[in-house]
Amino acid sequence: AVLWDSPSNRRYSRAARTTTNSPTMYWYTASGGGLILVVLLLRRRLTASSDGASKAALPQSTLREDVASVRQWFANLIGPTLRGRPACKPTMPAVIPTVVEELKQVMDGELSWTFVDCGCGQGTMLQPMRNATVDGRRLFQRVVGVELDPATHREAVAAHNDPAIEVVCGDMFPFVDKLCAGDDILGGCAVFYIYEPLWMANLPAEEMRRLYGGLLDAVARHPGSVIAYCSADAYREIGASLLEEKGLVLRRAVKVAQNGAFNKLRGVYNPLEFWQVPRISTPPTSESL
Repeated sequence: AVLWDSPSNRRYSRAARTTTNSPTMYWYTASGGGLILVVLLLRRRLTASSDGASKAALPQSTLREDVASVRQWFANLIGPTLRGRPACKPTMPAVIPTVVEELKQVMDGELSWTFVDCGCGQGTMLQPMRNATVDGRRLFQRVVGVELDPATHREAVAAHNDPAIEVVCGDMFPFVDKLCAGDDILGGCAVFYIYEPLWMANLPAEEMRRLYGGLLDAVARHPGSVIAYCSADAYREIGASLLEEKGLVLRRAVKVAQNGAFNKLRGVYNPLEFWQVPRISTPPTSESL
């Protein structure tokens, strides 16, 4: 997701433009930081505990995947900021298969499903979610990405030519409200994927709760629909109490490494939760008794 265009982010971007007069600074920073992180990872691997039971519960990755995650973070966070562009907080490619497998456990295969990435950034998740299958058929009939930043939206559009993938430029909150206004969502149900799009927004807690509360109210009108929420490893934009207050039920929860190698270095991982709007059960009629 593209970081919210907050005053602090704009100040940081302006400072970056005044202190960086060429891409050389970015590449030196990325190369040096990457090299240091690789050394730290190698050391951590050599000194890690041999307790296989405790490791099994945590996301596993190879050294190559760790290095790739570092490269992606530099490309999406540090690089754009140094160039005066909004930074992106990407969903790591290694996390996407976990999202797919967990969704298979909560989705009703008989319905028509739409996947909505709220704050899709450059669209990393869109094509993989469109390609996802279950029992030989597509998991999602439609995939939609919503991106606030116009330049990043253009990058996401340019990266996709599948007619079943749509990338919308706009604010995710009114978009979700409009999408959920009818009796169904594009002829069925939807999964709304949210990975901390308001990070660095510096919004008061009351405003954050108001925005997400409105989004959850809209989704809660559609039984069966799902909020796939991945929080940061140290804080949450959407509290569990707010999700419960709006009537959603926690169906699945796992740990993932949205920060890639940085999760492994710190030993702290991201909660990935799947909250579903309960389906309305029809009471038995006298004829069925």
